[in-house]
This record gives sequence, C-alpha cells and structure tokens, in this order.
Amino acid sequence: MSNLIKLVVNTDAGFEALAASWRLLETQVPQLLPFQTYDWNHAWWKVFSDSSWYHKDELAICTLHDNGQLVAVMPLTNTHVGLHSLFIYRYVRPFGADPNLTEIRAPLALPAYDETILQQWEDLSRQETFGVTEFQVIHTKLHAEQFLASNAAVHPLQAREIPNFILHLDDSWPCFKSRLKRNIKESLRRCYNSLARDNLQLGLQVWQGAEAIKPRLNDFYALHAARAGATNTVEHPDYFAPPQHRAFMAALLDSDFANRMHLFCLELNGRVVAMRLGFDMGEELYLYYSGYDLQFARYSVMTTLLAEIIQWSYTQEFKRINLSVGEDVSKTRWGPSVTHYVEYQCVKNNAWRKNLGNSILKMRKLRRKWSEKKSD
Repeated sequence: MSNLIKLVVNTDAGFEALAASWRLLETQVPQLLPFQTYDWNHAWWKVFSDSSWYHKDELAICTLHDNGQLVAVMPLTNTHVGLHSLFIYRYVRPFGADPNLTEIRAPLALPAYDETILQQWEDLSRQETFGVTEFQVIHTKLHAEQFLASNAAVHPLQAREIPNFILHLDDSWPCFKSRLKRNIKESLRRCYNSLARDNLQLGLQVWQGAEAIKPRLNDFYALHAARAGATNTVEHPDYFAPPQHRAFMAALLDSDFANRMHLFCLELNGRVVAMRLGFDMGEELYLYYSGYDLQFARYSVMTTLLAEIIQWSYTQEFKRINLSVGEDVSKTRWGPSVTHYVEYQCVKNNAWRKNLGNSILKMRKLRRKWSEKKSD
C-alpha cells in the first residue's frame, strides 16, 4: 500500500541530509544523467547560488517519499527579485541556471513517479500571493506535455526543445562500425590513414578520478579554449573561461562525483592533441566538453578521439554513449537515437500574469539582441 508524502526542503542542512537517500535513488533510476546526481547539484548550489538585498536564491527541493523511501527529487531555486516579502518578480526553476554547464535539468525519479513529481509545480503556483512567478518546467517532451495538458493552473509562455543524442552499443565495434553510414565510414578511414601516412603514432590515455585529472585540468582548459577559437567549424564559447565555472569543476573533483569522471586524451607520437571529459553513469558513458590543438585539425582528431572512446567503451561494457545535447553533424553522423526534452517558461494561468510574463520575455529577447549587437 502506497503512503506518498510530499516535502519541500528549503535549508542547507535539509539538503545535506538528503545525501544518502538521493544517492540510493541514483542507483535505482535507469539512464541516470550526471546532472541528476546529488553531488552535481550540491556542488552547483555551493558555487552558483546568489543572495543580495534585491536578489535572493532560496532552496526549494521538492521530494516524494513512498513508505519512507525517497522515490523522486526535483531540486529548484526560488529566486526573488525585489524585497523578499513583497517581491515584484519570482523565478522558480531547476538547478542549473548556468551558461551550458548543466545541460539537462530534469528531475530524478523512479519511472512510476515521473508525472507525480511534476505535479509539485502546480502546488508551488498556488503559493503565489503577490507579484508574478515564472516557472521553468523541464522534462522529457512526453511528460512535460502531459503535465501541462492536465494542469490548467500553469500556463506555458514559450517552449524550447532540447534534443539529446545517444549511441547504443550492441554487439561489437566491428558490427557497430559496419552499420554506420557511408560518409562517417569514409571519414574514419581518412582519419586513420592520414595519421599512418605522416608517421603519427596514435595512443589513447584515459584518466579517472580527482588525483589523475586535477594535474591535467589546465591542459584541458587550454585545448577547450583553442577549440572555442576555431572559426571553420560549429562555433561555441570558451565555457571554462569564467573563474566561477572552474570553481564548479573543482567542486566536482572534490566530491564523490570525481570517481565518475574520466578525461580522455588522444596522443600523437606522445603529444596530447585532443581531450574530452566523460562521466561514468553506470551503463551509460556521458560525453561532456572537449578541446583540441588546432595545429592538428587537418587530421580530424576529434572524430578520431570519439572513435577511440567508442572502442574503449566496448571494452568497459558500457551499453550506451550519451553524446550530450545540441543538434550538429558531429553527433548525428553516428546514427544515434534521440531523446527529446523540452523547457517551458510558465506563469500562473490568469490574464494579468500572462501579459506581464510575455512582456518580461520580450524584454529579455531585446536585451539579448542588444548584447549580441554590442559584442559584434
């Protein structure tokens, strides 16, 4: 017989008291994401939570317990803009409001409780008494759409789809390779042949845990910055340039999460030319950010590194490789499956809050365009 209890944890002590039960839940959830773990979220709160006289982040960790066991957890920040008791604007959103360090911010739940944990968004909306609250609902597209369809008190203002690409490792590397499309097969052939032609000996080093990764982290940052400076490929910023972002990585390496962390290094004649971070999530290897030496770009070293990681993953008996989010050819060419997540910006469903919420979104877009124009 089910005895379901909903609790909202809003103190640091209460957060830390969840550690053991949260980590136990991680072992029971299929396809666990790094961003759902206790250690990721605890490190994030320590580094990114903000508090000042006009802007205050508060904990609002929604939990479900069934017969005394933690079965779902959704870590939220309750951010007030204005005086705390008379806020003009409030933003309730999942942990991970950072520039793309936390890529997927879905709640952690046993499959039977996925929809139940989302119901707490409506519970939170009922607590609104003054000002406007913006709710950021994130989950797989199916569950998020079902929640909004059955909860009329929450109104979606806009949506952003988040595709997540996953490789399934069946059979063996030769079988996997045989099923690839012609273009990636040809690309792999050229990668390995070009190295042999120029007498470059390939090697893969895999470093695991804090003791092995910390001494090499600055090399990773340097290669990531070099990749961010490349102009003839998909462009992205240097995500680890801000000191706060490096502080977050340091916090992860000082936590139990460090045991999940792998740093993959592609060497040519003993020189490291490409790196990529990965996280061991049990049956799945989650591949995170990367970087490479632009002097070796003509050898397509990132394609080679991924091919080497896939082969290594077979030896480690991983069942899946998560290529992370964002649709680009470096992922889609491998023929992955896609899990669709969606992020909804919502407000309480009444006329003036919908109008004010839409006005705030328009102001944000204008500010973003102005910032982009200024940077150009």
